[in-house]
Amino acid sequence: MEAEVGFPLRPDDHTTLARLLDLRLEEHLEALETVSEVASKEWSIEKALDRMLSEWEPLIYEAKPYKETGTYILAGQNIEDVQNLLDDHTVKTQTMKSSTYARPFAERAKDWESFLLGTQDKLDAWLKVQATWLYLEPIFNSADINKQMPVEGAKFQRVDSIWRTIMADVVKAPSCLIVGKMEGMLERLNEANSLLEEIQKGLNAYLETKRLAFSRFFFLSNDELLEILSETQDPTRVQPHLKKCFEGIQRLEFSDNLDILSMQSSEKEEVKLTNSLNPKDSHGQVELWLLGVESAMRETIRCV
Repeated sequence: MEAEVGFPLRPDDHTTLARLLDLRLEEHLEALETVSEVASKEWSIEKALDRMLSEWEPLIYEAKPYKETGTYILAGQNIEDVQNLLDDHTVKTQTMKSSTYARPFAERAKDWESFLLGTQDKLDAWLKVQATWLYLEPIFNSADINKQMPVEGAKFQRVDSIWRTIMADVVKAPSCLIVGKMEGMLERLNEANSLLEEIQKGLNAYLETKRLAFSRFFFLSNDELLEILSETQDPTRVQPHLKKCFEGIQRLEFSDNLDILSMQSSEKEEVKLTNSLNPKDSHGQVELWLLGVESAMRETIRCV
């Protein structure tokens, strides 16, 4: 202190100097309090950003093999954890951005919000693709369906390729932070969803043509009808659904070469058909040989 004033200080001088300093401090006290408050608020925002990042660092997307397809699907409780964290952090970040104290971290907060919103978009599209892919995969795994719906089959192959590529990348690097910044992922998922919508429209139109050709198919759900159509080389796959198509027929009797010989009711009553028919003559078109069964049923009952 003596060095600052340039001469030795007496005890009374120390007291006087302290008072002067107190007076000068009081003059700037309001400004100092403002600076302190701003610094404290900015520090809180910086710590909040650090905390949110630390909560994401251990998170991964869990994937498990799906049957014997050679690919994976999202699974596990952590998908819900990711969604909950997204909801919480998005609200916090948007609230933080509106604060006047966030200016020093404006770019960082903007990048973080972009990551959160991008991750939400990816997750929504991802889960939508997965749900539809899981439904359509066993359908287009059938050679019969692909043969009857070549355009939709080709589109599904494209979707399947996109899905397998994305899941292979995720399995290699499952970190949510890495996946959230994966280039081109959202675009590929949106492409897949667009193709899946087209496939479903085509599939519904295809099922409608089958129902119009054989109106009793209207008694079957899409899944039941697809089960029949996906195995046209095995006419016996119709058996579990006959009761819904024909009120009085529980099952049909097939010979070794698949000739239909008789019809049986749920009460085990059996009636031999006046004229047997073979589904193979319909070349895989189920609705045609079922129309034959309908005609044979009526003719047989008339004779009986």
